Amino acid sequence: MNNKWLLGLHDWMRLNILLLACMVMMRPLFFLEVYFRIGLEPRGFLTILSGAIFDLLLVARCFTYGLIPFLLIYRFFPKTAHGVVVGLIVAYVVVSALLFEYYCNLTMPLDHVILVYTPEELKTTVFSSASLSFAQVFWFVVMVAVPVLLIWLWRKVHFKTWMVVTVGVLFLLATVFVRYPKLIRKESLYASHLDFCLAVNQPTYSYVKITDFIKESKQRALAEGSNNEVLQDAVKAYHVNHPEFIFDHPGYPFYRQFTDPDVLGPFFNATSDGLPPNIVFILVEGLGRRLTGVTDPQISFTPFIDSLAAEGLFWPNCFSTTERTFGVLSGVFASPPHGRFGFSTPKAPTPRHHSLLFDLNQNGYTTSFYYGGDMSFDGYGFFMQSNHVDNLFSPQLVVEDSTHYQLLADNNRWGADDDQLFKYAVAQHKADTAVHRPYTDVYLTLSTHEPFIVEDIEKYQAQVKRMLEQHPKMSDAERNNIVKNTNIYGCYLYTDHSIKELFAYYASRPDFNNTIFVITGDHRMALVSAGMGLRKYNVPLVIYSPLLKRHKTMHAVTSHIDIAPSFDAYLSSNYDYTTSDHCHWLGTSFDTLAGYRNLKKLAFMLNNRDVVEYINGDEMISSGKLTLLDSLFVGAPGNDEAHRQKLEEELESYRLLSEYVVQNDMLLPPNSDNIIFNDTHYDFDKNTSEVYEKYVVKADDGSKYLHIDKSVEFFRLCSQAAVRPVYENILIEISFDVKSVDTISQLPLLVVSFGTDWHSHNLESVVGEPLNTGNWEHYHARMITNAIHKETPEALKIYLWNNNKVEYDLDNLVVTVEGEPRK
Repeated sequence: MNNKWLLGLHDWMRLNILLLACMVMMRPLFFLEVYFRIGLEPRGFLTILSGAIFDLLLVARCFTYGLIPFLLIYRFFPKTAHGVVVGLIVAYVVVSALLFEYYCNLTMPLDHVILVYTPEELKTTVFSSASLSFAQVFWFVVMVAVPVLLIWLWRKVHFKTWMVVTVGVLFLLATVFVRYPKLIRKESLYASHLDFCLAVNQPTYSYVKITDFIKESKQRALAEGSNNEVLQDAVKAYHVNHPEFIFDHPGYPFYRQFTDPDVLGPFFNATSDGLPPNIVFILVEGLGRRLTGVTDPQISFTPFIDSLAAEGLFWPNCFSTTERTFGVLSGVFASPPHGRFGFSTPKAPTPRHHSLLFDLNQNGYTTSFYYGGDMSFDGYGFFMQSNHVDNLFSPQLVVEDSTHYQLLADNNRWGADDDQLFKYAVAQHKADTAVHRPYTDVYLTLSTHEPFIVEDIEKYQAQVKRMLEQHPKMSDAERNNIVKNTNIYGCYLYTDHSIKELFAYYASRPDFNNTIFVITGDHRMALVSAGMGLRKYNVPLVIYSPLLKRHKTMHAVTSHIDIAPSFDAYLSSNYDYTTSDHCHWLGTSFDTLAGYRNLKKLAFMLNNRDVVEYINGDEMISSGKLTLLDSLFVGAPGNDEAHRQKLEEELESYRLLSEYVVQNDMLLPPNSDNIIFNDTHYDFDKNTSEVYEKYVVKADDGSKYLHIDKSVEFFRLCSQAAVRPVYENILIEISFDVKSVDTISQLPLLVVSFGTDWHSHNLESVVGEPLNTGNWEHYHARMITNAIHKETPEALKIYLWNNNKVEYDLDNLVVTVEGEPRK
């Protein structure tokens, strides 16, 4: 053992086996934490332990790829080499422990979700959802301390040379013959996504999901930007898959005739004054059909909502189409595709769209939105503003100095408690004498969101415990779930009671008998067991009103995206209410069959913005696996490869169109009445303008283009337009081909100037890469400029600012400017 190379090999092997030992040791600890904090079934231990194969293969790759660098450093600095690797092992242990805590807090591994929120939203999420508890600190300390103790004891462990060589050879063979990067992505190895997430090596999983997201975003952007044939095939496939719709504008894939039947009318009497009814929407945070996750729960923690369901119209088999709240407002009111980051988020521009809220506003409704948190989160406020909602109310703005607000801040709460929100809304109602019939109120609640802290939570937890004592025959699964989460179920009792008090206010109003109430969950709460299949999206839908003729429970499947078309059809068929004869609704009218059936074709977006789950009737595909669903949405594996492939193709067509349409503002065709500026296509061969004549040059092949010298600092892309103060937003679309002469300096900036406001944009590809390549490159952009604050005509200028003094060429120039009228 005097040979330093052999000593280095021996030490490298010892360190890698130490890393593997730490990984495997942390798995039983992870099981214990999940078992005690979340309630994982004991069989989950084998699932978690089976994931040691991921650890083994990861260590084999570390051994193989790190062998030569380690030996080279060890040859000259043995203590340094050893110390650095030990430090990396400790770092791995700490990172793994943090990721285990993340899993136990959110019941999912960390993935690319960190890339789909803005920094401000991430800060809000962390500080509002994460509350430090003794259990979290205890398990984190245990997760780190036990492996560190092993590292300290490992100094006394030694191996024979033949052992080192044998294990080293096995590691090398495993690295060569087993494709670990492919294996770590293969969820089909496990029965469910939940099992896969428990078993997978979490640091590797997080790294793979984040890097895959970045790569796939670039690939999709390139495909959407350059391959029109792929898009056209996707349009045809989507249209064939939806024969129930009449599509008549292929350039706008989801644009269809609004022919949805009125299915609600037969259930309602006419209003007493002939006006359309008031409509109150209550969107309850985390309200799933089965709160405790069991098939037949014995206890309900929403007794008042249940009483409304027993008297009104009730769809127990309703689905949200997103895993979290970011999709509920757009899903319920606009029935749109998901896009890449969700339909309306600060991460990407919200396209022009049609919505139930807009139609209500245009038909004389006074519309109001009440939310206790930050309106900018997930674009809630912008979505409401873009749909001309009259009033946006957030009580935290008026209680900032109060004791209650300080309580919220001290406990890292998202915003005002539901009781405070509703009291504030009632005060606004009573104070606003201008509110007239009909009106629409929209409430988005918060109190059933982590950290699950409300005023007097102890009172509601005590009520939960009394309810447990009154139901001794419930299943062990339900009882254990409730016992471990009394604060969560206490919050549901609190919110249900707050909604009851809100109803008492509406019942006291003289127009109560002309009011319709719509109650649903924004998504199913994820912190307690949701079960298999689609249950994580299963929310109740309740429609209650004194106008109802009769009660009916309908087990046919429906979804959030069916609400807007159903109410537009009902109102336009029964009242003086007008709406467009075309729409982009993905949903259609409710299915009112009393018995179970599933005619829906729905794609679902996860919290990390992956769209990997899709149903067509009772067949579901999830991460490439086919599942056959029953009426309880519990799945059995499907073995029909042809059906699996068919659903995969349907999902891929939708996903491609969804991202393309939202990114490129292709939901609604432009309204010719609102065109401010529409230059024809300047290809400079047969079509040009006198403004550009002095820049036109001829290429060797006879084609013409523009050559702009470095002395031209400002190059106008269109003539200046005076925009009248009748628009809320200005929608600008620009495209051209550009070729840089200088590949080092940056190309000019695109500048949009509107009155005294201006903003600039780098000339970049659809994946954010600079276009100064020396070759012809295509630039395309759509942007929205807010104009609501303008009170006089303002000049709109669009030009290239050559601040870097470079030469460049332009061709195929198209500029279109459209105004979105004010209310």
